[in-house]
Amino acid sequence: MVYLVLGSTFIPAINTGRVEQLVPGFDGALDGPAWAGFVDYLFMFGLEELVLGAFLIAVSFVPRWFEPVVLLVCALSVVRGIGHDVYMISQGYSIVSNTIFIALHTAIIVTGLVFLRRARIRSGWLATLPSGPRSTSKGRQRA
Repeated sequence: MVYLVLGSTFIPAINTGRVEQLVPGFDGALDGPAWAGFVDYLFMFGLEELVLGAFLIAVSFVPRWFEPVVLLVCALSVVRGIGHDVYMISQGYSIVSNTIFIALHTAIIVTGLVFLRRARIRSGWLATLPSGPRSTSKGRQRA
């Protein structure tokens, strides 16, 4: 649901009024090409978030499908989430809002990994993962 809400905030009709909030001091003219281009670019990001949110809901009904999706969301949260937030702070953007987003991305990662582990344990899938070198029938260890 977080991704659906976030994605919907980037619909141009909503996002046009937030440009100054997103980029304080934005120097493009209101409804000028820079303003419109920025809003249009963010609309693409919003569409990605909407698709991701809808897909997460859909795969939650098919347990075997959600594992790679959870790992993908965690990876995106590390790179496009926390990594980008750190980059934005280094570029002089709001420490407060980006730190809040770092906390949100961290919560998404931790929650995803905890639920994935819990699901694997319940299904017995975790027990089927290799845990290191195993003995062969001759008593030697495989590499």
